Amino acid sequence: MALELAGEYATEDRLISAAHFASAQMELFRIRAIRSDQYAKVDLFNTNNLKELKRLAAIDRYERYALTKRRRASKQLQSKG
Repeated sequence: MALELAGEYATEDRLISAAHFASAQMELFRIRAIRSDQYAKVDLFNTNNLKELKRLAAIDRYERYALTKRRRASKQLQSKG
């Protein structure tokens, strides 16, 4: 993925930036798959699911962090282009 983003004749800096972006994107895919699995397991109408709801909130925070990493990597990749 990083090679496709960087282009055929990319510099080393651009390749590194593309690798950071690709890594952040893959992390987002993984987080979203985990969150989807967690939502499938949780009964939102059961008031005894505090632990599961806290886990979902933590996953959402982690996703926001990953989105920030991807956004920064995207800006860095654009500046190297």
